Amino acid sequence: MSHIDYTDGAAPHWENVSEGVEKIVLRARPGENRVLLRIAPGKGYPKHAHSVPDEVFVMDGIYVDPGVEEGREFGAGSYLYYPAGTEHNATSPTGCTILVWNSSVPKG
Repeated sequence: MSHIDYTDGAAPHWENVSEGVEKIVLRARPGENRVLLRIAPGKGYPKHAHSVPDEVFVMDGIYVDPGVEEGREFGAGSYLYYPAGTEHNATSPTGCTILVWNSSVPKG
């Protein structure tokens, strides 16, 4: 059997990002990044942008980016794709957990 990388969900080590925002890095390798973010009710991740596309999958709760769809609420199962360079601001009125991933585009 091949070797696999995994994170034990029963013993996660959440790291503080900012007030009310925590993360677990699931995978961080050259060219790829996978992070779980947990946002407390009424809190948010600071506005930022990436040089590569950023993708968000809402695992639970309500996710809101004030700059997307006039602050529309996105529930569990929602997927958002931010093109490279897009400023975004992850917030949550109720609290949420999101899976965020991005990958650099191979140069060819």
